[in-house]
Amino acid sequence: MHFSKTSEYAIRVLSYLSVHNESLHSVNTLHKELDFPYKYLTKLMTGLTKKGLVISNRGREGGFSLARDSKDIYLNDILNAVEDSGVNEDERCILGFDKCDSTNPCMLHDKWIKPKTLIDDMLLNTTLAELARSNKKI
Repeated sequence: MHFSKTSEYAIRVLSYLSVHNESLHSVNTLHKELDFPYKYLTKLMTGLTKKGLVISNRGREGGFSLARDSKDIYLNDILNAVEDSGVNEDERCILGFDKCDSTNPCMLHDKWIKPKTLIDDMLLNTTLAELARSNKKI
């Protein structure tokens, strides 16, 4: 499984905001700190604001901060906000077939059940707070 570039950026920027929650952060600051394309980041932050994951404060001292506590934001929330493709894609076939279930399985269907369950569990149960505590690269 790979995240889309938008999902990667969203997870990383929200993790950054979680770790550095002592102040507001402008798009320019986030752009420099995370080395994301400025226009792409601007569009992403607008979308995250509309989806209620960040708060945007305007003005000279404005910037972005998390809209709620990082322990209440799960990876699945982020994916649903930017891709509409979190755990809710239960019927999606790993090989791209329109219909793939126990009555009409693809050749990987039975092998995919266990890893998909583990991935779904990770997305549903991993919070930004956990990521921030990991002290790993953002």
